[in-house]
Amino acid sequence: MSKIYLEVQAPGNARTYEFSADNAMTVGKVKKQFIGQISAVENRDIFSKDEGVLFCSKQLGGLLQDQEILGEVGVKSGDTIILL
Repeated sequence: MSKIYLEVQAPGNARTYEFSADNAMTVGKVKKQFIGQISAVENRDIFSKDEGVLFCSKQLGGLLQDQEILGEVGVKSGDTIILL
């Protein structure tokens, strides 16, 4: 297990955030944490339905599934994640 640092873009509010995550965590768990933290920072819900949010990797060029593990699919520090 090691920490990875990610840039997270949320086009819904045109903002970018920086987060750290454990590379052994699933995409679903990380996505849920990111959504919660963004909502806390913004003092409002940015995403209407958390389960409908897509987790996209700019470097890997596509969508990641909730059950995939970050480190196993190749997500690494410095990558950009887009939450749609």
